[in-house]
Amino acid sequence: MTIGTSANADAGRVVVGRISAAGAWSEVRQLWQADADDDVSGTAEAGDRMGENLTAVNTAPRAVSTAATMRLAVGTPGEAIGTVDNAGAVHTFSLVAAAGTNDRWIEAGDGDGIPGTNQYLGRNIHYTSTKLYAGMPYGPGLGALHALPMSNTIIGGTVAPVTTYKPGTGGLPNFGVRFGGQAR
Repeated sequence: MTIGTSANADAGRVVVGRISAAGAWSEVRQLWQADADDDVSGTAEAGDRMGENLTAVNTAPRAVSTAATMRLAVGTPGEAIGTVDNAGAVHTFSLVAAAGTNDRWIEAGDGDGIPGTNQYLGRNIHYTSTKLYAGMPYGPGLGALHALPMSNTIIGGTVAPVTTYKPGTGGLPNFGVRFGGQAR
């Protein structure tokens, strides 16, 4: 992908579309990490893989959709954080509002409730109406699955305790490999 004048292989992007009741598709917006005047957090770098995994949810399916109820999480598992390659990150956005004012950046170890680094965060994610599940199967140990409350994933939300599932705790057997490899 070329951003400005720089080629960034596998930087990634997401195209958000809308399908009308008649079945016609139209593009709503594109999301990508770009340069300083972009309204999406981060900088597009080769190998970021933004959009490798996506998950969306309507938190109030029986009500008219709003910017607050239509949520999109975008995995960027190749994101380098500082000097740590492949630390990964997750962007959360509203599906129906502008990206910038709704872009919540989540990275391991930054206080949102996900510990660790160098985990390809964003490779295994899944939204429900109340939580964002983020699998971190590459360790430490046998891997883990973190359940972030919805408030941890929105701009201005209160950071609440995260539930962590991992082998050997909470009745889960203490064996296996790559626990959290599927967050569904």
